[in-house]
Amino acid sequence: MASGGWSREAPQPSFRGASLGLKVVLGILAIPAVLVLFLLGQSKAVEAQAWPVIRRVALRLQTDAEAGRLYRANPALARTYPTEEAFLEQVRAYRFQFASLPDQQPKADRYECHAGPNGFRASVQGSGGSWATFEVRQDILLEKVPGEGLLRLAFSPAREPSGPKRRALRKARGGPD
Repeated sequence: MASGGWSREAPQPSFRGASLGLKVVLGILAIPAVLVLFLLGQSKAVEAQAWPVIRRVALRLQTDAEAGRLYRANPALARTYPTEEAFLEQVRAYRFQFASLPDQQPKADRYECHAGPNGFRASVQGSGGSWATFEVRQDILLEKVPGEGLLRLAFSPAREPSGPKRRALRKARGGPD
């Protein structure tokens, strides 16, 4: 019998783990996934804040003095309403329908909110059946939002079409005569 021939252990393979190149590639591929998850989380947080913002704006619309301050504090409203008086006229016409919005956001048939990481666009139905549309943005890294961030406040007797319907209407208008 050969000395110790049977007792020699086979050399164990060394487990060095994944190569450095593979780790770098996986790290680079993880960055977009982490970014998407962050943006989704941020959008959900903005959506949760939307209803309290809408209620605060609706409360400010209940007097001409506060509505005027709201108009002056949000210069983007001048795109829709060229003067404060034009804004106040519109607010007076719809004021009482949005005077008593509930503490909790209404059901989906009376409220719609589309949130992104730095703002939202929402529509809510008032007590008389009319609708108000709010567009609110907050500052992000390189984008400074004017005033308090209320970019649009529009009232209408009927609900505005949703995104796909709006695009279809725009496409139909831009089509051949």
